[in-house]
Amino acid sequence: MVFAGFSTDTLVGLPPELFSEVIPNITLPSELKVTLHIFYRLSRQRVAPRRLSWDDLAQDRTLRRSLRSISKLRPFEDLLAEGLEAAVRRRTLLHLAVPADGRVNNWYLVNTTANRIWAERIAAAQAALTPASEVAERPSLIGIYEQNIGLVTPMLLDELREAEERYPRAWIEEAMREAVRANARSWRYVRKVLERWAVNGRNDAPDQAKRPIDIDKYTSGQFGGLFRRGSDDSDIE
Repeated sequence: MVFAGFSTDTLVGLPPELFSEVIPNITLPSELKVTLHIFYRLSRQRVAPRRLSWDDLAQDRTLRRSLRSISKLRPFEDLLAEGLEAAVRRRTLLHLAVPADGRVNNWYLVNTTANRIWAERIAAAQAALTPASEVAERPSLIGIYEQNIGLVTPMLLDELREAEERYPRAWIEEAMREAVRANARSWRYVRKVLERWAVNGRNDAPDQAKRPIDIDKYTSGQFGGLFRRGSDDSDIE
C-alpha cells in the first residue's frame, strides 16, 4: 500500500531519548510498534498521569491491525503481551498492577520521574492495605512469574489461577525454574512441564505425599486431551 501523505502539519511531540536511546536498541517488531503506539495514544490524553490499561490496548483496532501485520499466525494478544513485556523490561514503560473489584487492572505509563513517583505511591497504598499475615506469606505466583518468565496478562492470570487449583504450588514454582534453566521462558513451556509431571509423576516433589496427583482427574474430562498430549516430551518447546 502506498501512503498518500499526512493530513496536517501538526506533529506529535515525542521525547528525544525515544529516538536516541530507545529505538536504536529495539530489535523486536512488536516492541517497536507497541511503544510507538502507546506514545501516540498517551500524547492525546489530558488526564494525569497519562496511562493506558491492558483493556485499552487490547480493544484498539489500529494497534491490532499493526501487530497482525507482523504475523497472522500468532494471536494478537500474544504479540501485544510480547511487545509490552519487552518495553517494560527495557524500562521504557512502567507496569502497575492494581487489584480492583475482584480483578487486576494492568496500567502502563511512560517511565518519567512524575510517573515513577505516582506508581510508587500507589504501590505503597496497596501495601498499607495488605494484612500483615499476607505480607509474611511467600510471594504470589504472579510475582514469581513476572520476575522470572514475563508479563502476566489478564488471560494468563486466569490460567495461573487455574493451575494453582490443579497442582501443588511447589510444582508450579519448580516448573517455572525449569523453564528458566531451559531458557524457554513461556507459560506454554511451564504448562507442558506440569502436564508431563501430572501424567508421569514427579518423584522429587516435596509435597508429593501430602497432595498426590490423581491421574484419572487430569487425563479424563474436559482437559483430558491436553494432559494426554503432555506425556510426549518432544512437545515441550
